[in-house]
Amino acid sequence: MDQSVKAMLLEQPAVSVNPLYHILCNCSSGYKTFCILNAAIELKIFDYLDTPQTSESLAETLNLNPDFCYRILAYLKELNLVEENNRAYQNSELSRCYLHSKAAFSQHNVVKNIHNGFKVWEQLREIVKNGPISANESTFFADNLIHSLAEEALCGELQKVVGIIKKLPQFAKARSLLDLGGGHGLYSIALTAANSALRADVYDFPNVIEDTKKYIDRFCADRVDTLAGNYFKDTLHKTYDIILFSYSPGGKNPEMVPKICDWLNPAGILISKHCFYRRDEVSKSRLLDIEWNLLSFEGVSKDNNIYSFCGDYSLESYLELLKKMFVIQDIVHAPDFSGQQLDKIGDALDSILIIAKKK
Repeated sequence: MDQSVKAMLLEQPAVSVNPLYHILCNCSSGYKTFCILNAAIELKIFDYLDTPQTSESLAETLNLNPDFCYRILAYLKELNLVEENNRAYQNSELSRCYLHSKAAFSQHNVVKNIHNGFKVWEQLREIVKNGPISANESTFFADNLIHSLAEEALCGELQKVVGIIKKLPQFAKARSLLDLGGGHGLYSIALTAANSALRADVYDFPNVIEDTKKYIDRFCADRVDTLAGNYFKDTLHKTYDIILFSYSPGGKNPEMVPKICDWLNPAGILISKHCFYRRDEVSKSRLLDIEWNLLSFEGVSKDNNIYSFCGDYSLESYLELLKKMFVIQDIVHAPDFSGQQLDKIGDALDSILIIAKKK
């Protein structure tokens, strides 16, 4: 036997495989756990565990394989998503709050959004060879992302941001608000709930606005209206006391600053919440930089890094421009308002919330 072959059989590799296996183990367990969670949601398992059920009765009710049903429930118990007592399973408090389809804070669309993202990631080999997949921006946001972002916002970031805005001395006196690229409109809905004299307009793509109206109806927000259009191209013939500009393309574009200034009443307030890049900053997340580049949108000039667009200003340049037309009152950093990160588009990363008063 050749000595090199003999050594291969009798001696361990000089470089430990453990670091690689640690990566692979995380990939393996994470993917399988997601598949189980996604299947449980699609099979409506959490919807039927409002009251205790044995695995056999649940399998019969949902027409599931009894053995698999038991194994799924046993693993969900390990995840603390279900509880078990005398062989009867029931939703845990966590699942009752977030995984039942009728729960006020249901996260079904977040899970769906992650699943949709995986479908794009599965095409990575072809994307690396041929470039990004072309997609329609307004349809992409209206299809599922807007609902995922709404469910994520309801889990804390919405309430924290509204709490910050409520403390502004100008807020109690405000009578009009423009929610630029407002998507689901939850910020407008919450802010009008906090100020009974405030009216708000949510301005976004026509396809997106159709979903905005559903949230307005859901929360009975009769002082929130919608404006369909493209704020890059359109001109508004109306002014507002407050303009909210949150996580929107164009949020760092210098061309939007004078437009926003024109749309504000004298001494009006701009609240801008975006993920800015500092000068010479290379990347915020190498993983999300890749995700950012999996898709391309017609007419949208994305730059190479997550949440970056051609023409964006750096944080330093944006603040310099802003100071020419506004007095910056406060800058709030992500830990004081952001939600839990999910390693996907929609994460706040190190976003900041700028509060500025029109000069």
